[in-house]
Amino acid sequence: MSDETLWDYPADEPVERHGEFTLTVVRPPFPGPEGVLEAHDEAGARSFAEAFGTVDRVLDGQGTIPVTELIEVDTRADLDVIRVGCWGGVIQINDPALISLSESFPIEEQAEALADRYPDAVIVAAAGMDLPGADYGTWKIVHPGGARIFAAGFAGEENWDVAGEVTAILAAFGITPEQAAAAGVNSAHAPRSFAWDALAGLALKAVSPTDRRGLMASVFRVRRTEDAVVSMEDTWFDQ
Repeated sequence: MSDETLWDYPADEPVERHGEFTLTVVRPPFPGPEGVLEAHDEAGARSFAEAFGTVDRVLDGQGTIPVTELIEVDTRADLDVIRVGCWGGVIQINDPALISLSESFPIEEQAEALADRYPDAVIVAAAGMDLPGADYGTWKIVHPGGARIFAAGFAGEENWDVAGEVTAILAAFGITPEQAAAAGVNSAHAPRSFAWDALAGLALKAVSPTDRRGLMASVFRVRRTEDAVVSMEDTWFDQ
């Protein structure tokens, strides 16, 4: 079966929405906020891409680019492109399949799968989509000591999916009240107005440098799993 047969939309079909979607795995020994990351490992990046849950197989590698370079998602074909940076014990994937407006939560599913694969790792994932009226976001943070939090919902709206406690994440990562307050993280805030991106940033910064300038990453075109295609068609195109 060719990769085209899984999609109901042609490769040049324009996407209707735009978003950001990043998942980072940090394995011990954690480099910490002042650490120096290793040079990009292209073979390691390909291996990670091939095993990632939204990917059936890697079709081809498209070279390396600075990890800070924006990858535009303009057409259906762009939804089959992922970027993976592999810098020693830190791996970062940018994958549009991590966000879903259907009933599934791929960011939760993929983070939990990676937690099983790397039980000693910190996993921090965040994805968001710009939508008319209310932006949608979803986050997942995993600490190897057991603390977890998941959140997904529309900014300003009441009905959110949340599992886990903010206070447990702050404690697990050693984030002080002063650091939390400086970032605008207040555990008393309701999910609809909570600073989820800031919490994810604090967790990641506690175990790894977050300045990615000067680092490279590999770009791959992939064949999607059937589940990923169904979810992405519901998410990226007006039905």
